[in-house]
Amino acid sequence: MDVIRFVLIGLGAGALYALVAQGMVLVYRGSGVLNFAQGAFVMVGAYAYYDVTVRRGLPLVVGLVAAALAGVVVGVLVHLVILRNMKTSSALLRVVATLAVLMVLQAAAVLVFGVDVLSVPSLLPTGTIEIVAGAPVGADRVILFAIGAVSTAALWAVYRYTGFGRATSAVAENERAAASLGHSPDRIAAINWGVGSGLAALAGAFIAPITFVQPTQLALLVVPALAIGLVANFRSFPLVFAAALGLGVIESLMARYVTAPGLSQSVPFVIVIVMLVVRGRGLPLRSHVLDRLPQVGLGRIRPVPVAVTFVLLVVVLTQFLSMSWTDAFTVTMGFAVLCLSVVLIVGYAGQLSLAQYVLAGIAALVAARLVASLRWGFLPALAGAVVVTTLVGLVVAVPALRTRGINLAIATLGLAVVLFNVVLNNFEYSGGTSGIRVPAVTLLGLDLNAIRHPERYAVFAAVVLFAVAIALLNLRRGAAGRRLLAVRSNERAAAALGISVYGVKLFAFAAAAAIAALAGIVLAFRSSAVISAQFATFPSITAVAVTVVGGVGLVGGGIMGATLLPGGLGSELLSEIEGIDAWLPLISGLILLWILVREPSGLWAVNVHAAHRVGALMRRALPARPRKPVPVPAPESPAGETAAVERVPALTLRVDGLRVTFGGVVAVADAGFEVRPGEVHGLIGPNGAGKTTVIDAVTGFVAPAGGRVRLGDTDVTGWSPRRLASAGLGRSFQSVELFDDLSLRENLAVACDRWSPWRYLVDFVLPGRVRLTGPALAAAREFELQAEMEQKPAELSMGRRRLAAIARAVAASPSVLLLDEPAAGLSDAEARHLARLVRKLAAEWGMGVLLVEHNIDMVLAACDRVTVLAAGAVLVSGTPDEVRDDPMVLEAYLGTRPADADHSADADDVMVREVVS
Repeated sequence: MDVIRFVLIGLGAGALYALVAQGMVLVYRGSGVLNFAQGAFVMVGAYAYYDVTVRRGLPLVVGLVAAALAGVVVGVLVHLVILRNMKTSSALLRVVATLAVLMVLQAAAVLVFGVDVLSVPSLLPTGTIEIVAGAPVGADRVILFAIGAVSTAALWAVYRYTGFGRATSAVAENERAAASLGHSPDRIAAINWGVGSGLAALAGAFIAPITFVQPTQLALLVVPALAIGLVANFRSFPLVFAAALGLGVIESLMARYVTAPGLSQSVPFVIVIVMLVVRGRGLPLRSHVLDRLPQVGLGRIRPVPVAVTFVLLVVVLTQFLSMSWTDAFTVTMGFAVLCLSVVLIVGYAGQLSLAQYVLAGIAALVAARLVASLRWGFLPALAGAVVVTTLVGLVVAVPALRTRGINLAIATLGLAVVLFNVVLNNFEYSGGTSGIRVPAVTLLGLDLNAIRHPERYAVFAAVVLFAVAIALLNLRRGAAGRRLLAVRSNERAAAALGISVYGVKLFAFAAAAAIAALAGIVLAFRSSAVISAQFATFPSITAVAVTVVGGVGLVGGGIMGATLLPGGLGSELLSEIEGIDAWLPLISGLILLWILVREPSGLWAVNVHAAHRVGALMRRALPARPRKPVPVPAPESPAGETAAVERVPALTLRVDGLRVTFGGVVAVADAGFEVRPGEVHGLIGPNGAGKTTVIDAVTGFVAPAGGRVRLGDTDVTGWSPRRLASAGLGRSFQSVELFDDLSLRENLAVACDRWSPWRYLVDFVLPGRVRLTGPALAAAREFELQAEMEQKPAELSMGRRRLAAIARAVAASPSVLLLDEPAAGLSDAEARHLARLVRKLAAEWGMGVLLVEHNIDMVLAACDRVTVLAAGAVLVSGTPDEVRDDPMVLEAYLGTRPADADHSADADDVMVREVVS
């Protein structure tokens, strides 16, 4: 009966989880925003209930109503003031905005109510009843279950049968289409934010008497809510209720029968992470929406200013500062190293990790154990801790191989909670509240004890910071950095160029974990006792937030953001203000919200732009000095590079009986064709004929349900995109999909870099110059791109971007090149020019080219053979003349009768003559 009792207890807790998760689902359905601040709204409701019932002594029912109203008001304000102004921002920045809201609400609660645990009276009866004989359970748990069931039924009915519910579903599916039908997305989003936040606050009023009131614990309820919403795919209210009940029961049973510290709170999230990995995809679908990502720096290093800055910093640290200021510098530099780990993983790699500070705690704990228990020296312990944390970082990276964006943020937040509960907050490992006492730090015989010699320890922290910053700048300029930015910008395009997307992500998480490890050791060893429990989950969120404030894609931005963290320079600068450390999280959160709404590139970029503007104004104000004319050289290749055209290996692509299905829908049925070396083969058909799906299946982006694909004598059916690219199969994309963060030269370099995994290490120290191979330079010359090599894709016209995308594919020297609608959006003159280039690739480079194109004139003029698809099957295949005159093609595809086709022949002949001339 004990089992039944704890199942019933778990059902009551699960019902409360359901209220929180249902509110999150409402916000997501109504506005498309995944609200990581949902736990903070639970906290708002709990404190409002406490304020009304305990401080003011009003009736409990009034407290319940006040809690719900407080949640509604704050939720509507968050939408109207913040998120409504971020419609054009990326999903990443909108998630960070909700994290900033979490920071602000939690900091405000601490300032108003303090951090002590508060108790409140329960509105519900607290006696026990026996639903099942021999299994007494609190009456409040039974009532909570009933409240959860009623709220679920009400939400399901409202959003299924009312006009507002249908409008919300319409907005969730297609905001523009819903707006065109007269629905106001803003009004719908505001109402859903209010109702969703009100439900969370209502749950807070019910939870407060059970778990007591404390800011951090209540805000952490966002984690189970995220897990539940994820199981329900943020859509179905009944499924949310079922998942919440299941989670509540699992937690209750584990709390009763599992004694390992932290495990009972962690296993449900492990299950969710496994679900994420199983349900995810290695590469996104071609419908994946690309986010507008934060600005990334160029990675340039000016040695003299860097050296001067370092020397001045050392002089200041050792000669002019008091102990408190020296410690403040040390703390800020330690946090700056942590923020640089965020720059690498979020800014460079585009992977939203919310576990960096917890990883820093893992390193601090390992290093402390190695020093205290095994008597290792500080430097070997530091190295050992970095290695262990790097391995843990690889474990954190596993969800990134199958998920991305918001789902990845959920997974890393869940992993952070697990690591904290099971390891860092486990007294068996961490030494409890007193921590692990460590001997004085010595390095190479020099005493670095932060208490006796704070200036020496500060110099050590400065060395670590400058080394990490220079390493990241080097990485940005190297081949490994280009791969990181390529994957961040477009995983599909990166894989099509032979880049291992998995390898890049694993490297990013491992390297960022290693940097976080250095930060954790710098911060922890300032004291004689290392307390790993201080490396909690929420500071990981704060680290991401302040790095975004500074500029998450910029090394300087990470360093600037660190000044906003408590205990550092910001605290010391404002130390005259009583309790400034308690105010800093609030200040940081408000600054972050302002940055996200007004200047999403971050404060560092704002300062750099301001400096450039001031410099320009000063140059205009000063009298111009006569300058000797400097000849501008024609665009040429750097020394050692040649632009010779190299004939690629002659391989034939054979596709036989290719079949692709999506569920029960047959997209491609028994398609077959052959692309020979030196030949241009056209693939045409009406919209929905399956042309792009054929390319996706041939290049490994879609798994074929049947048929064979051979490249030369090798059966390559089912190979990954990276493996196919390495074998000589190249492609372009319908939507261009250049890497927006890289210059055109760097885009070409990504395609032709002579890659070795050792670059992941070497590029931190010796990144080298961007060197293009002969085929890459020849492609730039053939496509007339030499004058635009230092420009980024956004600075080019659509026609030039399409040429650049093909040139990048050619730069990889593929044997067979598949072009997916390369002339889309081009003028007739541009299409004719492109047709000549395609012919040249086949005739002079020896490539086999498969051309998928809607421009029939271009296809008939440029191709040696043409295959026509209709409804996923081959309608006819032959020479351009045969296809043009085929009655089935004329009737089924071109929409003309044979007798009407003669008038178009002259136009086609004109294009043919222009292309071959």
